[in-house]
Amino acid sequence: MVSPLILFPLWAIVFVLLLVLLLFILWIWAIVHCLSSRLNVPEKLLWLVVIVLLNVLGALLYFILSRSRGAKLAKEKSFKGKRLFRSRKNRIIAGVCGGIGEYLEIDPTVVRLVWVLLVFLSFGAAIIAYIIAWIIVPEK
Repeated sequence: MVSPLILFPLWAIVFVLLLVLLLFILWIWAIVHCLSSRLNVPEKLLWLVVIVLLNVLGALLYFILSRSRGAKLAKEKSFKGKRLFRSRKNRIIAGVCGGIGEYLEIDPTVVRLVWVLLVFLSFGAAIIAYIIAWIIVPEK
């Protein structure tokens, strides 16, 4: 009997793992970039849903399609953007959903419900995104 390791070389396993890591970093980068972009609130919410539901494909769509619109929007008028912070008063775990709710000017409960829905639809990837947001987003 031939060993499975001989049939599937170690370099291929390492390559696949590095590719998965790279795509995961691209996905997280798209989420963070979308939250900090100059898009208006409904567009941000739509892009976040697309990115989380479609994962890497959604991230690629975001970078391809939002760049051209963002460049046009920046030429039209200058923005004094607001910053995303974790909330202190609307906090249940770390204040990430409360901060997103304050940033998007909607009820944080809606953000929490959408986040729970995204956890199930993304097979748990939204939990990792929450933890990363907990680390990256500063507290107010």
